Amino acid sequence: MRDKRKYEELFPDEFAEEVKRCPIIYCAFGPMEYHCPHNTLGIDPRKAYEICLRAAAISGGVVFPMVPVAPGGSMEVGKMSERDGLKYRAATTYPSVFTSVSLCAKLYYELFETFADDLGFKVCVAFGGHGPAGTLIKHINDTHDGVIKGMRLLPCWSLSHNMDLVEEEYKLLEIGRINHGGMWESAMFMAGNPEFVNPEKLKNAVPGPYEKYMFEKHGSETVPTYEEISKVSVEFGERLVRTTAERVAADALKTLAKMGHDTP
Repeated sequence: MRDKRKYEELFPDEFAEEVKRCPIIYCAFGPMEYHCPHNTLGIDPRKAYEICLRAAAISGGVVFPMVPVAPGGSMEVGKMSERDGLKYRAATTYPSVFTSVSLCAKLYYELFETFADDLGFKVCVAFGGHGPAGTLIKHINDTHDGVIKGMRLLPCWSLSHNMDLVEEEYKLLEIGRINHGGMWESAMFMAGNPEFVNPEKLKNAVPGPYEKYMFEKHGSETVPTYEEISKVSVEFGERLVRTTAERVAADALKTLAKMGHDTP
């Protein structure tokens, strides 16, 4: 069955009608990245995409296909963000795939420009499901005072609309630190498909290059343990994703209304 929230599943007349009715476009960004043995590799764009789909179901608008392209590490050109640095970054997070920040910046901006100038969207919810992707989106937003070709950019990232829920759950479960690939992120991922997370793969896992790097540079507490991940639940993930989508959709509609467009 076709999903009329999805850009690629709309007929041209349906697309034009939806842009006229609700000119909001949602776009999820994130690389293929290692998030410890218990998560499959598409966690960043997939969790962001799931939130975008649910937000669009509330607000209306169109969801662009996942953009599985994002920088790794530093946002500063010439450091960990370009090809030589990326090779080192990839070696410590095998089998991750990162793209240089200069190329990502051009791609992201050109997409935003196309959404506004060529397609007529008034609001773009740009969801960085990966830290550096979110940072880059925020940088583009700040550089252009939040407006690209008359379209308002609304940057979002994994913890931008739900930190209160994560902190509350972590306090309840006595988890001390919010980590990359940790319980919160795994739970959000499970909301889209529970089979994408398998805590048992972490139980007797031998530390790999990423874990060894984090232990050496930042301490063992920066890597999620089996004890932490064993507390993951679909219920918490659903609550996180649902609430995030509701809050993101509300912000998108509020932004659209401020631009003088009638909201659906």
